[in-house]
Amino acid sequence: MSRASREVASPRVVNIEDLRQLAKRRLPKAVFDYVDGGAEDESTLRENCRAFCDFTFRPRQAVKFPDYNLRTTVLGMEISFPAFLAPVGYSRLMHPGGEVVAAAAAGAAGTGYTLSTISGHKLENVRAATKGPAWFQLYLVGGRGSSEATIERARNAGFNALVVTVDTPIAGMRERDFRNGMIICRMSLSIPAGSFLFCATAECRGLRTS
Repeated sequence: MSRASREVASPRVVNIEDLRQLAKRRLPKAVFDYVDGGAEDESTLRENCRAFCDFTFRPRQAVKFPDYNLRTTVLGMEISFPAFLAPVGYSRLMHPGGEVVAAAAAGAAGTGYTLSTISGHKLENVRAATKGPAWFQLYLVGGRGSSEATIERARNAGFNALVVTVDTPIAGMRERDFRNGMIICRMSLSIPAGSFLFCATAECRGLRTS
């Protein structure tokens, strides 16, 4: 077992919070806060975490099933684990391989990966790293022409679907980042009327939208 594997093996790590604490010890404070934090007083972040408590696994005994598996389909794409990796910008802050190794890990686990517009690697390299489904997340920044060019590039690289972010007219006030002096990208997104519509219609032929 490698040193890296030993560091995340039981009994040292047995749940997600253990991984979080390990990351907090190993990463520079500014990097950890970027990954761990949210906007303003982080009330939405806390609610997103709390929402998982609304769901429970209900055990069923003495019930016969002919087969056990977690396979499902999403937008017509089959995955063996019912969860996708969501887009995370600036992943190279956490690991030199960043988005490339994350996409490869998702493919090896039998599930999909979503690449952020704010990637530290070329989108072609990220797509080539995984044999599983890969979606591309698009910020509508730079006007329609820029968005169309990015969509075309993602399509040519072989991404299976497009995830359009339309709820970020300006970047959130990430207070932890400001306190750490880590002002990475204060985006001001110009979203012309109908931008989402053109991304969801014939302009995106060959890419599904979500």
